[in-house]
Amino acid sequence: MIDSQKRLIFRLGFIVLIVVAVYGTTLKNGFVWDDTFIIVNNPLIEKIGNIPRFFLSEDTIEETTGYYRPVTYISFALDRSVWGVNPAGFHLTNLILHIMAVLLFYRVVAALFNKERLAFTAAVVFALHPLTGETVNFLSGGRNTLLSACFGLLSLLCYIKKKHVPAVAGFTFAIFSKEFALLLPVMFLLYDCRIRREKIRFGSYIPYLISVAIYLVLRSIAVQKANFLAEISLDDALKAPYLVVRYALNMIAPLQLKVLYSVQSGMVSTVLCSVVAVVTLGIVGIFRKRDELLFSVGWFLLFLLPVINIIPLHTTTVMADRYAYFSLMGFALCLASIVDRLNGRSMIAGVVAIGVLYSAIDFSRNSIWKDDIAFFTRMTKDSPGSFVGFKNLGLSYYKTGNIPLALEILEAADSKPDIPVKYLIADASLFWKENRLEQAEKTLLRVRDENPLNPEPYLLLLMICEQKGNTEQAEAYREKIIKMGLDIEQIVRDRTFALCRAGETLMSQRQFVIAEIYLWQALRINPAFIPALVDMGSIRAGQGNSAEAIRYLSKALVLDPLNASAHYNLSELYKMRGQLAESEVEMARFRDAESGAKKKGHVTSPRQTGGGDL
Repeated sequence: MIDSQKRLIFRLGFIVLIVVAVYGTTLKNGFVWDDTFIIVNNPLIEKIGNIPRFFLSEDTIEETTGYYRPVTYISFALDRSVWGVNPAGFHLTNLILHIMAVLLFYRVVAALFNKERLAFTAAVVFALHPLTGETVNFLSGGRNTLLSACFGLLSLLCYIKKKHVPAVAGFTFAIFSKEFALLLPVMFLLYDCRIRREKIRFGSYIPYLISVAIYLVLRSIAVQKANFLAEISLDDALKAPYLVVRYALNMIAPLQLKVLYSVQSGMVSTVLCSVVAVVTLGIVGIFRKRDELLFSVGWFLLFLLPVINIIPLHTTTVMADRYAYFSLMGFALCLASIVDRLNGRSMIAGVVAIGVLYSAIDFSRNSIWKDDIAFFTRMTKDSPGSFVGFKNLGLSYYKTGNIPLALEILEAADSKPDIPVKYLIADASLFWKENRLEQAEKTLLRVRDENPLNPEPYLLLLMICEQKGNTEQAEAYREKIIKMGLDIEQIVRDRTFALCRAGETLMSQRQFVIAEIYLWQALRINPAFIPALVDMGSIRAGQGNSAEAIRYLSKALVLDPLNASAHYNLSELYKMRGQLAESEVEMARFRDAESGAKKKGHVTSPRQTGGGDL
């Protein structure tokens, strides 16, 4: 083995070692935030056989997102088949993917400029930069970026080495992992024009365009709102200079990174940031003959285009560290080119200082992603003016059974100016359920003031006042609804049905604690609503409270003796309790009810007749 090969192996091994040393603690972290919906409670990824469906499915969380990333879901399905719902396995995959991305970035830079020392320095900067922490730690939010980066860098490396078949394959996998990779052909063009300096043959790009065409066709089938260009507006685009500068500052001095950014760019800040951007580009123009600098700036700016709000982002925030993972490679190359110009000892000292600083920040920030409570606690500190962190933290405490603290934090969430009306109504229902009637009234009155034509807060206020014995005020709310020209009974029916459907949706997502809140409210509005009774019976059985489950199911059968779902669930419940005789009786009644329904031309099942299965 020659010396150059030994040095290469040493450098690659060193990179792997430092990444494992810094990010190895992430293996102790759990599932956080959207991980619950996308990984833990997603039935689509439970079976490998569902993989073909990913190519015709939109990326969803609680609702559609407009994103299309089938390869990402394949990776989750593979992880699920190996690890089950053990978060350590998923974190291990993210860690391995980050290592692969760093090693591929190293090889790409070396291939671009034929400078091993420059490539090694750039790789170390990129590997340890705190801005990568969110991508490595956030399973559902970072996996798509990591996959797209690995396949994209592999494609670029193969393109540089003129291995066009694997380059096209890597590009195809990259775009089906995340939309960012659609920008890769621009990198190919920049390489051809600036580095290779050969005559451009546009025919060589045709295979990549074929991959893009296939991707766009499948995406248009899967995604409900495929025409994202229709949402572009000048007001959103004006934030672009501000966001570019903010990302650049976070890369230069990563000391104020956040899990949720509050982006408020006024005209003054936009103008100042525009001036900074123009001056920076002017400086780059002066040094345009330096290929490393020009290529790094182009890389930085190109991969910021999708995330600087020119095209509005369908996310909680318009700025996030994981959005800048691709762009950070350009910054790492730029910083490495500066450090690389130092003499030997100064260069080593600079790299060591950068590595130590970055690692210290990384160790500190890894703990943020330990669990939902740690994560959302940090979110409330990072963005105290937003409801998002408080709302999620309150629900997290509620799920753990710490009701007093949960209600206190949810009250803080309701005081934030950006909280949507639907969350205010949901919180009011929770306050009502926990007998915090004054807080429920206060929250509903805010909803009424913000949207006086919405009948929902009047209905809930009416019922709360009836519970308190304030019949005069209850009647006033009733009259208000009537004056709006609405039928109270119809509103009650519609609201009960909507609450029950929402509860059943949450049950299908295994969000049983939150589902119970909706079902409780449905039964509070209409105590005789059979589907909600059956659903509550299912939830109570799942919680191990069989006595309560039997009470709900029995009440449903008093109201509807032929309810097949209630008989079936009651039979299963008796079986779990060891009451086999009672179980057989209820199973026979289930079969009779189902047979009767079929004779009448109805196809029934425990789910269709209302209620969840045990």
